[in-house]
Amino acid sequence: MYKKIASASLVLMALPATVYIAEGSAAFDQKVDSKQTTISPGVQYIKEQYESSNTKEVVNFLNVDLNNSYTSLEIGIPDPINSLKTTSAISKIHNYEGHRVVGATNASYFLGNGYPANLLVNNNVIVNYGILGENSNSPTQQPVAFGISKSGQAIADYYKTDLSFTVAGQKFEINRINTERTTATTVLYTASQASTNTNNWGLEIVVTGASKSTKSLSFGDSISGTVASMTEYGQSGNSAIPADGFVLSVQDKALAEQLKASIQVGVPIQVDLAIDAKWQDAKFILAAGPLLVKDGQVNISMPNNESFATTRSDRTAIAVDATGKKVFMVTVDGRQSGYSNGATLKDLASYLISKGAKYAINLDGGGSTTMVARTPGMEAPALVNRPSGGSERRVSATLQVVNTAPAGTLKAFSIQGLPNSMTVETSANVSASLAYDEYLNPVAIPQENVKWTVEGGIGQMNGANFTAMKIGSGKIVATYNGVRSEFPIQVTKAPEVVEMIDSFDVTTNWAVNTAKAAATIVNASKAEPFREGASSLKLNYDFTTAESGTKAAYAVAQKPKAIEGLPKQIGVWVYGDAAKHWLRGVIIDGKGEKHTVDFTEQGKLDWSGWKYVTAAVPQSLALPIKFDRIYITEPNATNQNKGVLYFDKLQAVYKDGYKEPLYTDLKASHWASSTIEYLNTNELVKGYPNGTFKPESTITRAEAATIIARALGLSKTKNPAFTDVKANHFAYDAIAAVSEKGIITGREASKFSPDGKLTRAEMATILKRAYNLSGTTALPFKDVPSSHWAYEAIQTVYQNQLTGGYPDNTFKPNNSITRAEFATFLTKILQKQ
Repeated sequence: MYKKIASASLVLMALPATVYIAEGSAAFDQKVDSKQTTISPGVQYIKEQYESSNTKEVVNFLNVDLNNSYTSLEIGIPDPINSLKTTSAISKIHNYEGHRVVGATNASYFLGNGYPANLLVNNNVIVNYGILGENSNSPTQQPVAFGISKSGQAIADYYKTDLSFTVAGQKFEINRINTERTTATTVLYTASQASTNTNNWGLEIVVTGASKSTKSLSFGDSISGTVASMTEYGQSGNSAIPADGFVLSVQDKALAEQLKASIQVGVPIQVDLAIDAKWQDAKFILAAGPLLVKDGQVNISMPNNESFATTRSDRTAIAVDATGKKVFMVTVDGRQSGYSNGATLKDLASYLISKGAKYAINLDGGGSTTMVARTPGMEAPALVNRPSGGSERRVSATLQVVNTAPAGTLKAFSIQGLPNSMTVETSANVSASLAYDEYLNPVAIPQENVKWTVEGGIGQMNGANFTAMKIGSGKIVATYNGVRSEFPIQVTKAPEVVEMIDSFDVTTNWAVNTAKAAATIVNASKAEPFREGASSLKLNYDFTTAESGTKAAYAVAQKPKAIEGLPKQIGVWVYGDAAKHWLRGVIIDGKGEKHTVDFTEQGKLDWSGWKYVTAAVPQSLALPIKFDRIYITEPNATNQNKGVLYFDKLQAVYKDGYKEPLYTDLKASHWASSTIEYLNTNELVKGYPNGTFKPESTITRAEAATIIARALGLSKTKNPAFTDVKANHFAYDAIAAVSEKGIITGREASKFSPDGKLTRAEMATILKRAYNLSGTTALPFKDVPSSHWAYEAIQTVYQNQLTGGYPDNTFKPNNSITRAEFATFLTKILQKQ
C-alpha cells in the first residue's frame, strides 16, 4: 500500500538526455580491456571496457562478498539529510578507524529541496518515507528497493508498505510521512517537526499522549494516543505538533467530513506502520528504480518503450546473486562520445545477468552516476569513473562498502616522491607511503624509522633525500619493520637549459574549460599570430556571460604534460590583448596535488603583441611534475570583457638567469640587439605577429610615427588632414598625434606617405623636434652641404653624439634607415634623457 503521486512533484535530478544510437548497435559486445584490484577483504574493484562497431561502454564494478565477516554494506546519508554532498564527501564523513569506507556509488533519486525522493530506512528507522512517480516515464512508479535484511541477506526486489490509523473502530490509510500534503492524501506529521506547514484545505487531528516518541519511526511500530483537538476543513491549517504526539492531516473533503462526524476529542487513536515480512527489521532499505532483473531474467518495472529506458545514458545499478551474499555495484559512464556511450536499461539488465545477477535495480543515473574506490593504503576512496558533467554531482544518499577489520600487521607500502627517471645532480625527497595491513587498511609509518638505501651505484641517500649522481639504472630501497619496498629509477643526463613542453602547433591535445564564462580554443590560422613552428593556441574568451563572480577560461591538457626534472620556471609566449586580466597556470606534482603558479600578477596581462612571461616553479615539489593547464581569470566585474589571446612555445627553464630571445630573427650577437631589447623592455617596439623584428628592413614613416607617439605618450586631439591615411590604418592615431605636434609632417601637401621609407635626414629632423634637441657644430660629412634641408637637424644630432656617420665621412642623408638603426638612435636619446 504505497501511495503513488503525480510525477510532477518528483524532481528526478538525472533523467538522461536523449542520445540516439544507430539501429543494430550492440552493447557490451567485445571486451577490450579489464583490470581487477582487491581493495578490501571480499571486495574487488573491476574496470571493463567494451566496444562494438559504433558504441563504447566503460564499466566500473565493485564485487562485494558479504560472507566476509569484515565486509558490510551501508547507506551513506549526509547530515542534515537534505544537505546534498558528493559521493566522495559522504564517504569521507563515514570513514574512520575500524569503519573504513572502501567504495561507494551514488544511490537515491532526490527532490529539488535536497531530500531523497523515495523510501530510505536505516537500522529499521524510517529516515525518509518518500513518494512514487505516477507517470509511465517515471523509473520509480513501482515500489522497488535494495537493502540488507535482518539476517544479513542482500535483497533487490519489490516491497509493500501498510501505513494506517485506526479510530472509532475504523481503519484509514496514511499516504505520507512528514512531507507536503497534496490532494487526496493523508500525511502523518511527527514530533520531529515543529508544525504541519499546511494550508487550510484539510482536516488535522492533533494527538497527544503517544505510547512512544514519534521523533523516530520504524516499521512494526504501533503508536497509540488520544485525540486532543481537530481543525475544521477549509478553515485552518499549519497545526503545531505536540512533543508527546503527532498530527494526522487529511486533504480529502469527503473523508474529512466522515472523520469529523465520527471522532470525538478524547477518543483513542492508533497508528500502525508495517512492511512486508522480508523487509521487516532490515539493516537498511533504499528505494529507487526501476527493477531490472528478477529471478535471473530481464524484468523492468516500467514500460520498456519509454525514453528513460531506451536512451543510452550513464547508469548506476546494484545487483544480487542467487545466494544473497554476493553484491555487484555497477556504474556505466555515458554521453561521452568516443569514450563511453552508456547503456539502455535492457542492455544494463542483460549485462548484470551475465555477471551472475538474480535480482537488480537501477539507481539514480545520468550526471549523478558516480563510483569511488580506494587503493590499498589510501585513507579514503577516490573517484574512479568519469561523470558526464565533468565532475561529481552532489547527491542525497549513497551505498557504501565498509571494512570493519581491526588494526592488523603491516603487509606492504610504497615509495613516493620519485619520478621514474631523474637527471644527474638533481635531488628529491622520498617517503614511505600508502602503507596497508593484512586487511588492506591504511597504516601510518613513522618516517624517521624507515631505513633507506640505494642499489646500482646511481646516487646516495641523505636521510630521506635522494641525490642522483651517476647515469644508469638502479633502485631506491626502503625497509620498515621487516617489510621491504623497492622503486626502480633511471638516472639520465642533465636537461638542456630549456626543454619544450608544448609547441602548440597542434591543439587537439588541449580542451577548453570555463568558470562562469564562455570560451573556445583552436589553432591560429596562417594569417594570425604565431612565433615559431606551424601555429599557436588561440583562446577566445567571453567574460560577459550572465553569471556573476570570478570568471575564468582554461586551456586544459587532455593528458597533463610531463616535465623533465624540476625546472626553475615555466615560460610561455603570449600575444596579449591589453585587457589587464590575470594569467595563471596549474602544475601537478608527484603526489597528484595541484599547484597554481602565476605568469602575471592580477591585472598585469596588460600588453598587446608578443611577450614572454614566466611562472616560478616551487622547488619543494614532489617529482615527477606535469603541466595541467594555462588560464586567464578576472575577479573584477568591471573588467569582464571579451577578447582573444594566443599562446606559443610553452617550455621548462632549468637555469637561473636564462634569457629568452626576444625575436626569432635577432641573435644576441647582432650589433643592435641591446638597443632593440631596451626598447622592447620599455614596450616601445613589439615586432611582428610572427615573432620577428626584421632589424635590417627599412622602417616606414607610419612605423616611426607609432614608436615616437608611444615613446612620448602622445595622443591625438583631432583627426589628421592627410588624404593617404585612412581611419582604419594601424597608425592613424599616432600619425595624427605626431603631426599635431609638428614632429613628423607630410612629405607633400595633404599627404603623409605612411608607407614611405624613412630617410636618415628625416630621422634627424624627427628626433630634434621630438626631444627639443639643441646645439650645432661643424659637420665632417662631405655629403651634407649647408644647403641641405636637414642640415641643422643633422648638426644637432651629431652635436648630441647620436650619430657618427660612416667611415668614409659620409652621412648618407637620403638613404632609408633600417629598423635596427632607428632603434639605436632612439635608445641613445632616451638614455640621455
